[in-house]
Order: sequence, then C-alpha cells, then structure tokens
Amino acid sequence: MPPSWRRLIPRSVRLRSRLRLKNGRWRLATPDRVMLEDVIAPEFLGRRDIRRMLDVGVAWYTRTYPRLYRGIEYHSIDVDPAMQRIAGRRHHTLSLTDLATVYPADTFDLVVCNGVFGWGLDTAEQVARGLDACADVLRPGGWLVVGWNDMEGRRIPDLDGLAGRRFDRAVLPAARADHLVTPTHYAHRYDFFTRR
Repeated sequence: MPPSWRRLIPRSVRLRSRLRLKNGRWRLATPDRVMLEDVIAPEFLGRRDIRRMLDVGVAWYTRTYPRLYRGIEYHSIDVDPAMQRIAGRRHHTLSLTDLATVYPADTFDLVVCNGVFGWGLDTAEQVARGLDACADVLRPGGWLVVGWNDMEGRRIPDLDGLAGRRFDRAVLPAARADHLVTPTHYAHRYDFFTRR
C-alpha cells in the first residue's frame, strides 16, 4: 500500500484487514500464521506423545495460543519482560539460549521456535547455541518446529548443518514434507526436526 493511502485509511482499519475471526478469537491472518495455526498446530493436538510444549516468542497475536494448543501443557518464553502481561501462566522472561537455567533435560515433547532465528539470534554461533538449548530440553524423539524468513538479512546460516548435529529432519504428516514455505514476500518457512 503506498504511503499516501496509509494516511487516508485509519490504522484500526488497516489492522483489521490483517485479522481473521476463528473460533470466536481474532487471529493474525498472514499466510505464515494461518499455516502454523491451521496445519502445523493441529498435527500435534491429540497425539499421545505430545503432552508438554514450549513456544519461543510471545506477541499480541499469540495470546490465544494456550487455547490453540488445548490439551497440551503450554509453556512460553520471551526475552522481552513486557510480554509477561500477555503471556500464559507458564511463562518465563528468558533467552532461548538460557533454557537450561529454568527447564531440566527432557522436559518437552514439542518446541515451536518461530521468528527467533534471524530476529535476535542471527549468527551461526547464536543459532547453534539456540538449537543446542532446544535439544537439551526436548526428550529424545521430541519435535522441533523452526519458523524463519528465507530472505537476505534474516536467513539462517546453514540450518541443516547446525541442526544436523543433534536433530534429524522429520516429515510432518499433515504437510507430507520436512518443511513448508509460505506464499509471503518474506519467504517465511517452517522446518521440522526430531531430536536424536
């Protein structure tokens, strides 16, 4: 939308155009969020091997995620202390790389790490530390979902090589693939792994 239109259309109207009402809740309607909420999350609901999960990163549009992942014990972290007010009751203000300071080994069956790599953990060393932290708190066979933007300035340097030290690529049955790419200008993608 050209900048001149932004002045003519109120912010509340522009924001509403990016939202969708689903199950009585307003949700962000971007293709990457729709894919996460309508394809990826339902895959883990009702599975007997997914009892406890960690969601890395909190924002206003994740406020309903404890309900989205109903039936799973939902935990979240974010580095921003201001996110505590909108997070669920099992939330810690914490960096992904410091998970072991709060959670013991093999705590989670699922870790969803969406929009962290390339948005704070940017270098190969930082990404490797984040992946190691996820592996430490995941049980063997536990799932890791990595969401990131495959574009210049946000791209994860050698994700397969870094993840391959402790994870195996995994095919998400709902997607019939080990990754999904959304039709976004920022090339958001999800990669699926299981811990060795």
